[in-house]
Amino acid sequence: MACLAPRAFLIGTFVPLALVVASLSMAHDQELEGEPQNAAAAQHTPCIEGTSGDYGCRNMELVHFVPIGALFNITANDIWGWTDPENGDEYVLLGTRGGTVFVRIDEYGHPTTLGGLPTRTTHSSWRDIKVYENHAYIVSEAVNHGLQVFDLTRLRDLPPEEMPKVFEADTEYTRFRSAHNIAINEDTGFAYVVGAASCLGGLHMIDIREPKNPQFAGCFSEDRYTHDAQCVIYHGPDADYKGREICFNSNEDTVTIVDVTDKSAPVMIARAPYFGASYTHQGWLTEDHAYFLLDDELDERFYGSPTRTFVWNMKDLDAPYVSGVHDGSSRSIDHNQYTLGNHVFQANYQSGIRVLRFGDLEQGELAEVAYFDTTPNDDRPIFSGTWSVYPYFESGYIVASDIYRGLYILKVDLDAVSECADGIDNDGDGLRDFGEDATCISADAASESIRYDVDLLLDHRFRWQAFVPGLHDDLKLTIEGSETVDISEFDFDSLRLDPGAVRADVPKWARKGFDVNRDGHKDLGLSFDIPRAALTPGDDRVCVSGLLAGDAFESCIALVVSDEPDFTVRYSPASGAKVPSEEPTVAEKTKNEADHPTK
Repeated sequence: MACLAPRAFLIGTFVPLALVVASLSMAHDQELEGEPQNAAAAQHTPCIEGTSGDYGCRNMELVHFVPIGALFNITANDIWGWTDPENGDEYVLLGTRGGTVFVRIDEYGHPTTLGGLPTRTTHSSWRDIKVYENHAYIVSEAVNHGLQVFDLTRLRDLPPEEMPKVFEADTEYTRFRSAHNIAINEDTGFAYVVGAASCLGGLHMIDIREPKNPQFAGCFSEDRYTHDAQCVIYHGPDADYKGREICFNSNEDTVTIVDVTDKSAPVMIARAPYFGASYTHQGWLTEDHAYFLLDDELDERFYGSPTRTFVWNMKDLDAPYVSGVHDGSSRSIDHNQYTLGNHVFQANYQSGIRVLRFGDLEQGELAEVAYFDTTPNDDRPIFSGTWSVYPYFESGYIVASDIYRGLYILKVDLDAVSECADGIDNDGDGLRDFGEDATCISADAASESIRYDVDLLLDHRFRWQAFVPGLHDDLKLTIEGSETVDISEFDFDSLRLDPGAVRADVPKWARKGFDVNRDGHKDLGLSFDIPRAALTPGDDRVCVSGLLAGDAFESCIALVVSDEPDFTVRYSPASGAKVPSEEPTVAEKTKNEADHPTK
């Protein structure tokens, strides 16, 4: 009879239909699709010739599978982990429709289901869990759920006769009702609830430094609804914000960066849109905080694109930008991702768990080096399959949740990956072995980032430019249109000039373009408000980067900078940059001036 109580409590509790409908209507992810799977439990199955039992794989194998029915539920959602600091035991914290299930995994990756903490109110397909100081903090889209706090040390040495045990929360925080997600900065002891009715859906900040006594600390609501967040003590390249507590928020159509050092007066640093935004879902920083890898949950479904990862440059938090876009090897919807070392572990719904290795992230380079597909032979862009992945156990076990199937415990062998996929010049030929070197083409280096070949054109009208401090300090460049480069497909907000990560000024009237080189294609004129310090006398080089039709490009040009008092800049034709072969006629000058009027 011991199993009947938790089964009845977790999935059998009577819930009025009206409350269930109300709970689901508050969710900001899409409704789930698919049906429960009656998959059987499975144990260790090596990955051989692309298969691990019934699953597709590469460099990742099944250690153990626990069906959703054995977890006393009908669907799973989020997943996180906890390691007992006293004995090193590793625990899976699995969100389900009925509550949170606790599973211990031993040194061989074998699971033991200990029991669960039921939902505080109604059942819900959305639940999220994070950990601080040996306590789990749980939110849900369930009506009036609030925040559950559970002391995880209660799982230690649980007698077998009590398993599976129905637990109660240690503390409940009810200053908000339902919420979509929770982020915790373990370095500061603050939790950030997002997607709640409070704070207009923005950051609801809670002091949890006394784990069982959470206290409201402040709100950030300037950009309204936040879907997911990562909050850190920033130690990236931007010296202005080193040591500050910064939240990187996925805000439906932007990446919104907020300084939350002062909880009573948070400050929005940047609100950055991007080309092709459909639903800005979730992202995670690289360990050096220089880049932020983002997934957009609806672009695959709305635009028919492959599984797409946006690589954001975070070296200047006041002006973040997409440095590259990675198109994956399937067309499934991406959902959650977490970085570890020089890899990112992604949960991509119908294509399972994907592991991508970093190349040159300045160029947006990623390569898929391992995967385990929990729904083989089906990568349709639907909301079914792998929900999330947790890659941080010291043992190396990777755990993932599949909505209708259950819990997967996996092992990845990244030592088996070809050196061609590490983004380094392994053979000393001066080329990065990441899709550029023909000698390094292999299956392990598949699905690389796409980058357009875009040229900068020297506009004869601006062959010489003088920088006069306080009067004139903008640098004018032109992007050449062609049969493959349609200037109307540029994401104008993404255009940046380096050095300095300077934003482009592209007025609406200029976005229609004008044919500078008289080849029948419209060209795009750009103006950059660049400080004198960004250029140095002598030969210099500037690069323009951004997104074209959703994919990244970069183009560079050489300059000659004089040390005269007015700081003259001259383009250098010797660099290989294009210059119109002859001066335009009077008629052509008149037409160009009409197409490109003075501000």
